[in-house]
Amino acid sequence: MTDRRLGALALLGGSALALVVQVAAPVGVPLYDGVVVQEPYRYLRPGGGQAGAPTSFASTPVVSEGVSPLFAAATTESPPQAQLISQEDAFALSTGATGLRVSITPVDPPPVPPDGRIAGNVYRFSVTDQAGNPLPIKPCEGCITLVLRAPEGTEAGQLRRFADGAWSAVETNHAGMVAMYSTSPTALGDYAVVVIGGSPAGDPGLADAIILGVAAVVVLVLLAAAVLAFRSRSGPSPARVARGAGGAGPAGPRPRSIPSKRKRPPRPPTGSKPQ
Repeated sequence: MTDRRLGALALLGGSALALVVQVAAPVGVPLYDGVVVQEPYRYLRPGGGQAGAPTSFASTPVVSEGVSPLFAAATTESPPQAQLISQEDAFALSTGATGLRVSITPVDPPPVPPDGRIAGNVYRFSVTDQAGNPLPIKPCEGCITLVLRAPEGTEAGQLRRFADGAWSAVETNHAGMVAMYSTSPTALGDYAVVVIGGSPAGDPGLADAIILGVAAVVVLVLLAAAVLAFRSRSGPSPARVARGAGGAGPAGPRPRSIPSKRKRPPRPPTGSKPQ
């Protein structure tokens, strides 16, 4: 029984620890196979204690059989901070197009949205022909996927596109990892993760601190209750301790009386008189 109680206590403690970790840094289903090492977010204009020098992407895939080729563009951070994945024939080619110019570049942010803040960098996504003419996206469902990674600690982000002097919301999906968001764009351009209200990205907000504190208190209460329950079950009962202290012998049930080994005389048959 002691081993079973210790196992239950260990299971309870492990579950409580997993709860604290999940509340502090929620983890979704991984987007990549294997173990992904997440490096700190790189800012185009880093502040104190922030990493800088974000990477860009550029390639020139060749047009084959008159359709735009399949390609996967991504910056080189781990995991990438910006990605653009295109299926075959996703772009409407210009006349005489022989190749594409695909680029992803961090750019200085435009005016911030009036109802929120930009989390991380603004990235410019561009796909043109070999002459630099922008290529429109064909009407399709899921033929192009755009993914942005926000700084660690960013929650409830939304992808937005900046065009014609204003930010517009686009359909946003969680990309499977913490602070990664995806969409199926209908047009390229400048994109960013926008958080409505909240504290600056990368800094623990008041709500996060409160949640973490409450989770820690819950864990301590559960562990204390488990320890008290274990001690109360494994120690001697008060009744046994009282019997042992009163001189009535060691705790435990009283021994049964030993039956006598002497045999009783046989009873006379019914109806006969004793002689």
